[in-house]
Amino acid sequence: MKKYCFVVAVLASFLSACTSSSVIELKNNTSQARKDAPVVISRADIQKLTGEIPVGKLPVVTDEKGTAIPSQVDDLDRDGKWDEIALVCDFEANEVKKMNVNFVSPEKMPEYTIRTNVRLGVGSIEEGFEGTDHAVSPKGYTGIPVIYQAESVSWENDVMGFRNYFDCRNAKDLFGKLEPEMIMDKIGTKESVSYHELSSWGMDVLHVGTSLGSGGLALFHNDSLYRLGSTDRFEFQLVTKGSVRSIFELNYNGWSVDGKSLSAQEKITVWAGKYWFKSDVTVGGLDEEAELAVGIVTSYLKEKKPFSFAANNQFEAVATHDIQSLNNDCLAMGILLPSDSKVRVGDAPVLSEDVNGSRFNQPVGLTHFVTQKINNNKSATHYFFAAWELENKKWAEQENFENLMKSQADELSSPIAVSIK
Repeated sequence: MKKYCFVVAVLASFLSACTSSSVIELKNNTSQARKDAPVVISRADIQKLTGEIPVGKLPVVTDEKGTAIPSQVDDLDRDGKWDEIALVCDFEANEVKKMNVNFVSPEKMPEYTIRTNVRLGVGSIEEGFEGTDHAVSPKGYTGIPVIYQAESVSWENDVMGFRNYFDCRNAKDLFGKLEPEMIMDKIGTKESVSYHELSSWGMDVLHVGTSLGSGGLALFHNDSLYRLGSTDRFEFQLVTKGSVRSIFELNYNGWSVDGKSLSAQEKITVWAGKYWFKSDVTVGGLDEEAELAVGIVTSYLKEKKPFSFAANNQFEAVATHDIQSLNNDCLAMGILLPSDSKVRVGDAPVLSEDVNGSRFNQPVGLTHFVTQKINNNKSATHYFFAAWELENKKWAEQENFENLMKSQADELSSPIAVSIK
C-alpha cells in the first residue's frame, strides 16, 4: 500500500513557535525551468542573520505563502551540530523565490515525504538484516556467505536505485524503479521477491559481471586498470540520510597499484528527483598526478556503441544507450565530469596483476571508461547518470537522455544562488 506524507504548513503556526526569523532569497540564474533544484544553505549563512542558533530548535523553511518547503538539516562532520540546510524546490526560468527560516522545537517539525535513502543491512537471509550506519567489510571477503543485505551498500531516490558491492568485487549496480517509494530496506530479504525478477517496484536491471558496472572506480596506470577492490580495509560510513538528500562514504586502505599502497575515499551524494548521484573521490599516496577511471559496463549492448559529447562549455559526457537491461528494454547510463579534468576514454585493457588472490582476480572486462585527473589528497568529482525505459518511456529515445545530461550540466554549472536578506 502506498504511503504518502502530506505537509500543509501555515506560516502563522510556525511564527508562534519560533525564536527568530530570517529571509532567504533563492535565484535561478538560468533561462530554463528547474524541477527539484538542490539548494544548500550553510549554518554560517543562517547565523549571519540570527546570531547563535537557538538551542534545542530546528529550522523550518517556508515560502512567502507560509508553505513548508521539504528540507533537512545535515551534520556533515558528525560533531553533533548541523552544518547545512538542504532543500529541493521547483523554479521557473530566472525566478527569484523568497523564503523564511523559522526555528521550532523538534516535535513541531513537519513530516516530509522521504525521497532518498541509504541502506547497509548486516546479518543473514535466514535471520534477517539490521541496518547500520557503519561497517567494515572483512578483509578478502568475496560476498559468500551473504552477510550484507543485497550484498551491498544501496542508495536510492524516487526515480532510480544503486548499489556498491561491499566485498572484493566493489563494482556498482543499478535498480530500475517503477514506484517512488523507498524500497532498499526491503529487497534482498527472505520475505521479498528476488530483485532479479520484475516486480511492482522494479528490479535489478544491470548485468555487471567482471566490469566496473555503473560508475565503478579504478586507477588507470601503465595502460592497465587497477580496480578499487580487495583492499586491506573497506569501510562504510553513513554521513546523513534524509527526505531530500543522503550522503555516505566508502573508505579504503591498502589499495595495491603497481606495487604501491594507496588509500581512497568515495563520498556519494544522492538528491531527490535526480537521475544521477555525485561522486567525490580522494586518493592518498600518489607521487604525481594520476588518472581515476570511471566505468560503464558494455555487456549486453546490442546495437549501439558508447558515445561522448560536450554537455556544455564546462562538462563532458560519456554515455551508453541501448536495449541493455536484464528486462530486455532500454537502459541509458552516463558519466558527467568537468571538461578540464577529462584525460581519455577507452575500453578495459587486460589487468596483469592478480587481486590479492581472491576469486575476483580477473581483469576488469567489458567496461567503457573515462579517466579524469586526480592528485594526491585532492578531490575529483563526477556524476553518474542512469535512466530506465520502464520508469519513463521517454528514455527509449537517446536524444532525451542526452538532453537530460545537458540540462543537468547547465544546472550544475549555475547552482541556485543563495543570498541572506
